Amino acid sequence: MDPSEPITNGRELALRMNAAFPGRDWIAMLMDCCPRDYVEWHLQEEMVPPEAILTAAGQLLAQAEVDRDGAL
Repeated sequence: MDPSEPITNGRELALRMNAAFPGRDWIAMLMDCCPRDYVEWHLQEEMVPPEAILTAAGQLLAQAEVDRDGAL
């Protein structure tokens, strides 16, 4: 999955987050913006997640990219 592609639904976001944070509870990392059940519900839906979730996920994914580039 190309990181520059827009996220069109919750399942795509879940796949992207799982790839960036394997073996980690990345949903807990998103809980700074929203309750866990709210995040989990939106990850199962075929709709664009709310802006708060997308913003928090985008920040985490950007940091993961920086960390990965720094490790090379």
